[in-house]
Amino acid sequence: MNTSDTVGSYPFLTGGGDMGTLTRSYDWSKTEIGSPDQWPQSLRTTVSILLASRFPMFLFWGPSLIQFYNDAYRPSLGNDGKHPTALGQRGEECWPETWPVIKPLIDQVFAGGEATWSEDQLIPIFRNGRLENVYWTFSYSPVRDESGEVGGVLVVCTETTKAITVLRKAEESEEQLRFAIDAAELGTFDLNPITNRFVGNDRLKEWFGLPPYAEIPLQTALDVIIDRDRQRVTDAIWEAMQYTSGGLYDAVYTITNPQTGIERIVRAKGKAYFNPDRTPYRLNGTLQDITHEVTIQQQLIATNEELVDSIRQFTFVTDFMPQMVWATQPDGTHDFYNRQWFAFTGLTPDQSMGEGWSTVLHPDDVARTQAIWQHCLQTGDPYEIEYRMRRHDGAYRWLLARALPMRDAGADGQPGPILRWFGTCTDIHDQKSFATDLEQQVAQRTRALQIANLDLQRSNENLERFAYVSSHDLQEPLRKIQSFGDLLKTNYASQLGDGVDFLERMQSAADRMSMLIKDLLAFSRIRNQPGAFRPVSIPQVISGVLNDLELSIQESGAIIDTGPLPTIEGDGPQLRQLFQNLITNAIKFRQPGVVPRIKISCETVSSADLPEELHPISTASRFYLITVTDNGIGFDEKYADRIFQMFQRLHGRSQYGGTGIGLAIVQKVVDNHGGAIQAVSQPGQGARFCIYLPA
Repeated sequence: MNTSDTVGSYPFLTGGGDMGTLTRSYDWSKTEIGSPDQWPQSLRTTVSILLASRFPMFLFWGPSLIQFYNDAYRPSLGNDGKHPTALGQRGEECWPETWPVIKPLIDQVFAGGEATWSEDQLIPIFRNGRLENVYWTFSYSPVRDESGEVGGVLVVCTETTKAITVLRKAEESEEQLRFAIDAAELGTFDLNPITNRFVGNDRLKEWFGLPPYAEIPLQTALDVIIDRDRQRVTDAIWEAMQYTSGGLYDAVYTITNPQTGIERIVRAKGKAYFNPDRTPYRLNGTLQDITHEVTIQQQLIATNEELVDSIRQFTFVTDFMPQMVWATQPDGTHDFYNRQWFAFTGLTPDQSMGEGWSTVLHPDDVARTQAIWQHCLQTGDPYEIEYRMRRHDGAYRWLLARALPMRDAGADGQPGPILRWFGTCTDIHDQKSFATDLEQQVAQRTRALQIANLDLQRSNENLERFAYVSSHDLQEPLRKIQSFGDLLKTNYASQLGDGVDFLERMQSAADRMSMLIKDLLAFSRIRNQPGAFRPVSIPQVISGVLNDLELSIQESGAIIDTGPLPTIEGDGPQLRQLFQNLITNAIKFRQPGVVPRIKISCETVSSADLPEELHPISTASRFYLITVTDNGIGFDEKYADRIFQMFQRLHGRSQYGGTGIGLAIVQKVVDNHGGAIQAVSQPGQGARFCIYLPA
């Protein structure tokens, strides 16, 4: 449809701004109301008025509530919402989020023909890409068709969201102000100089001896002021209401409650407001009860007079002290130094007072020192810090500064307000330098020890590799000696004669050599690795050992009795070697014709109850005492320490086999676990091994 043709055909659609253009170009023939030439005169007239109006208007027309709106209404639809699809759209399709609210209003107009009125009504709508809370003041009015029936509903509205938002913020601000006034326990007043009407809040009425509902006569407000202050307060009010004064009112005076006789010292602060002709029309402000603060100040004044004489004596004493002595006011302002301060810094009294002390601090120490000092001023905590200060000759020296607050005696034994701070500065530069040198020496020694430990670790690793390689290389020729010996005995025994005995001795020596190499390898592999310790169940360790020694136990008929045993922090494989060697020895060194009996038990003992000769590495307060007792051949206790040494044997090799390394391994495992071991025995009465491991 051509716009110019439309305008010519339908002159009632001329003008109307952007919405007029959109309305003219819209294909109305696709709607139930048809093209504009089919519209009733009532619709034409209403649309013409709507488009020409600069007040926000919206029209619902017909049974389907087809929609029209003007440029003034357009902003209420937002930037990303219902415009322009709302034009010509059915009402229910356009407003699904608000339909339950607005449809009853439309129905009301259609049913009764009476207009509606809503003020600051919350109707959320979808606009600007989201559902927004929008407030409206609007009227729904009937538009009658040619038959006199209601053909549509004209919505004349304005959005009041901004006004409501501002009003609520104002209410919140007023509530916050009221809360602040109540929290500060302030009285408030408002004086109209033209009518002399004086009003105040409930707290002010209470101070004046009036009930909350009573008015405050201006004369009453003046009469409660004590006689000696009344004229001064009146003059201050008169001065504040002079335009040239700036309108500020500030006065401290005493009021008396005429009902109770209670006196309050108050501070009144306010401001006067003026008409364009510079005549005052309002004076309002607050009254604050400062009785307690003024009383304290008066007490301090009296106390300070007594302090003057004490300070003279204090100055006399501090001038003979070797430290620098200083004092400050409660807020930290320095106002006293003894003569050592001036001798050290070279500053004059004028240069030193206030914050002058910070000018001689080392630049790197200023921020830290001031932060700690401010913290102590705020909390009342004792002040202690080390910093560098410039001496009169320009050299920086380390000082130790300390200070304590002197407080007034508070009520009920509680500390009162701080009256003064007293502090000292002590030269610790020489001690600091010595400590720094000592730290450097310790660091150097520590580094040297670390290097030595690394060297020792490398040496141990090299020894371990050497032991492994050596054992492997030594075992190989021994295996060949044993193998060739077996071949000689098998194939040439008849030819060797007495040489067979020599051959068997050679093989026996090779067997002992192989066993010795294996034990040496086992001993070398035991390392102290506390970092690898894990919880180890001793009952499980014993169970594994008994499984390994099953054949020896069966052959000897040995009886092993185990009581409750703990779980300890340790190295599982090492602990298994420990108990395997002890149980093996108990079976091996049994008395002829006597069934071996081995008992393993445990108890917890205090470190104070350990035998004096034992010195475990661990400093634990409690130890597990695990005892392994047998009924074997025993030994003389004079050899108790010797049996734990490498290659030490108390019996001939022909009687009992072995390499003399087994108990050395036991000792090393116990040492690795921070414990100690003790052997107790008598010949023919068995042996008892007492193992102490940290609990």
